[in-house]
Amino acid sequence: MSPMKFDRRATIEDLMQMPEDGQKYELVDGEIVVSPTGYRHSAVGMRIGYLIQRHLDEHPIGGIAGADLGVVFKNGNLRSPDLTFIRNEKIPVGDAEKRFLEVVPDLVVEVLSPSDSMRFVGHKIGELLECGVPIVWLVDPEERTVTVYRSLSNTERYTSEDTITAEPVLPGFSCAVSRIFAPGSALCQT
Repeated sequence: MSPMKFDRRATIEDLMQMPEDGQKYELVDGEIVVSPTGYRHSAVGMRIGYLIQRHLDEHPIGGIAGADLGVVFKNGNLRSPDLTFIRNEKIPVGDAEKRFLEVVPDLVVEVLSPSDSMRFVGHKIGELLECGVPIVWLVDPEERTVTVYRSLSNTERYTSEDTITAEPVLPGFSCAVSRIFAPGSALCQT
């Protein structure tokens, strides 16, 4: 996470001028931060998206978006979570669907990268919760765990032997954590 330096606080307009170089950029506290990821990070994020989308195909209560979605939060930061779930009634329509998301997501999934510092990740999770995201999943591919944050004091850590849910925002969804990391193992319930 290295911030891009400007002579002033960076803006969303500055972020829009960043090169299309395959990097993931976010606007955080007036700085543009680059968060490069690797194959495993991306593959795990896509796998989670696939598993949640399967549930949504059976229970169409909302939609998901990947790491290329920019979400503008009430504190002015523009984040790009690895996966975002939004209930149908919050999905933008018309011209709003062409811009950055300006509603609070119902579930955010962040996948740890080897370059992520715990300080950076902790700050990001705290910010998401403070901005009103009801559930944040922190997925650790190295440890093969998912930590679910409903607040900074209400957390649960799930291992590959556990089954995870996203109640109440994704009613009926449950999945063996092992399925997130190893395609072909225990099936998810829909």
